Amino acid sequence: MSEPTNANIRDARRAVIDALHNRAKKARFITELAATLGRMNIEKVRMEQALTELETAGVLMIRDHFCADPHLVGVDLRVVALVESAEGADAQMSAIREIDSAWDRWLADYLSNHRCG
Repeated sequence: MSEPTNANIRDARRAVIDALHNRAKKARFITELAATLGRMNIEKVRMEQALTELETAGVLMIRDHFCADPHLVGVDLRVVALVESAEGADAQMSAIREIDSAWDRWLADYLSNHRCG
């Protein structure tokens, strides 16, 4: 596998931002983002590098989550959102709220439908 070029990483950063902008719900699980970018032929390694660079630059926020269900061991439960102000609100707090909202919806749905037995 060849080393990613600057253009490839730039394209991956743009694709990440576009994928997050093009959603009514502004936060996404990393696994959802990877599936979207995979359809655009952006490999996971490039996506991860783009996420790291964008998070370092303060463009987006990634929060890792944990669920003690043994069926979720090894599952990537990170959620990502753009850091942008909504209606004059603090941009970081808006991102946290979007991430928490996405996590809470997913967790409620998961717990209501999943039974460990």
